[in-house]
Amino acid sequence: MRFAVICLVLIPGALQAQRPLPGTKPNIVVVLADDLSYRDLSIWGQTRFSTPNLDRLAAEGVRFTQAYAGAPECAPSRGTLMTGLHTGHASVRDNRSARGQDHLADSDVTISEVLKRSGYATGFFGKWGIGLPDTPGTPEKQGFDEAFGFYDQRRAHTFFPRYLYRNGRKVDYPGNFGFDMGHMYEDNQTPPGSRDSSAHYDSDGRLIPPGVRDRSQAVYSEDVLEDAAIGFVRRNRDRPFFLYFATQLPHGPVVTDALGPFLNRADFPSTAHKEWASMVLRIDSFAGELVGLLGDLGIRDRTLVVFASDNGYSMCGYFARGNQSANWPDDPFFQNKGPFRGGKFSLLEGGIRIPFFVNWPGAIKAGVSSVPVWLVDLLPTFAELAGTSPVPPNDGSSLVPLLSGDPARFSSDRPLYWENAREQAIRKGPWKAYRPTPEDPMELFLIEEDVSCERDLADAYPEVVAEMERIMREEHVDHPWYWNPAETSADFRRKESLARDLGQLQVARQGNSSP
Repeated sequence: MRFAVICLVLIPGALQAQRPLPGTKPNIVVVLADDLSYRDLSIWGQTRFSTPNLDRLAAEGVRFTQAYAGAPECAPSRGTLMTGLHTGHASVRDNRSARGQDHLADSDVTISEVLKRSGYATGFFGKWGIGLPDTPGTPEKQGFDEAFGFYDQRRAHTFFPRYLYRNGRKVDYPGNFGFDMGHMYEDNQTPPGSRDSSAHYDSDGRLIPPGVRDRSQAVYSEDVLEDAAIGFVRRNRDRPFFLYFATQLPHGPVVTDALGPFLNRADFPSTAHKEWASMVLRIDSFAGELVGLLGDLGIRDRTLVVFASDNGYSMCGYFARGNQSANWPDDPFFQNKGPFRGGKFSLLEGGIRIPFFVNWPGAIKAGVSSVPVWLVDLLPTFAELAGTSPVPPNDGSSLVPLLSGDPARFSSDRPLYWENAREQAIRKGPWKAYRPTPEDPMELFLIEEDVSCERDLADAYPEVVAEMERIMREEHVDHPWYWNPAETSADFRRKESLARDLGQLQVARQGNSSP
């Protein structure tokens, strides 16, 4: 699938449902892009290339202009999507805990488990990142009938893996042995224009994987993951299904199997730009393939499609132009960051604003919504659509009132809460509150008027600041392994020592390392 996941929320009156939605048990498809920038789709403003399939789905569905990820980085955002719990309550709160790459708990109730109760077939394909092998957090232990892909999110940085996991068992790809992932990372640390990564591609623009002995035997991960997702849909066409396709694209290091239509684009300033564009275009192409299949099978009008990204802007980190310390500068060519301050790993808007849309022909009319929504809303939304009861405790709100033309039943003033180690943020109605650490003063912004967060209004609205501080206190529950906001680096080191002493370290592996 070539989609990015988007949250549902509509402006009052923006949508009118054409039939009752609750309990209709539609097929549910979630396509989650990895590090997709806010303006990487042409319908969101990209002008250097176009994404016609995703544009059409977004235009014919509900497009949310104030949609948020559940976290500013991969693992915790995926955890909030799956469980409907924000990072003040979730089992996974950061890419790394004191134990390493941590996992969902046995006690977590996921979307897949909720939908299985209502008779859904469930399938995951792609990048998981919230449960290493042999932990309780693997997808087949969290409600998926079929699971295939990268369980270790660091291994998902490669596109020619030594192996993938299918339902907990390794699937080896010996033709990929020797693939030099380190070389690709080195390329990404050289600014575009000062390197010539075009040497990685032949005259037809096809990748020559460095270190691979026989290119004809190499297996590009997206090929097999897409094929597996298509097979899942075909096998389950006659029953309700939930497909979660978490593509690796366009996460760095920037590498693609083929440069495609960008091979001879002389206006592109570097091969890296061609690679990034081709990765985004591949998501779009698969979106078209998937939707075409749904139509061919006669199930398009009973299939809800959600597209979103897992976090905000990160592209400059792969283009060697700085990171948080440089405030995540926008790419001067693609200009795909959006008007936001900050980027990935930060709770400033640039780290958590995402492209997000929902499409369901015949059930949802097209519209554009500015109501604040987030990935956390997906679990209660899907539970209501499937008629599942009871719905497990969660921090989201069902978007069904918005989809069914009853926006008065949806609170657009509810608080959305994030934490990231010591950093905390809240979005509530027109306000965005942000605090880098508990020792720092609260920053307060009228976000709809000041999307770049340039005018701190905290001194002018002390009563709003007091409310935001109360919400921050109430929404956080301490976690035994993550860095809680009030803790110090010494506190976290003690947790690391305890994890080591208890033999609970969980080691993630980079790229194509073995085993």
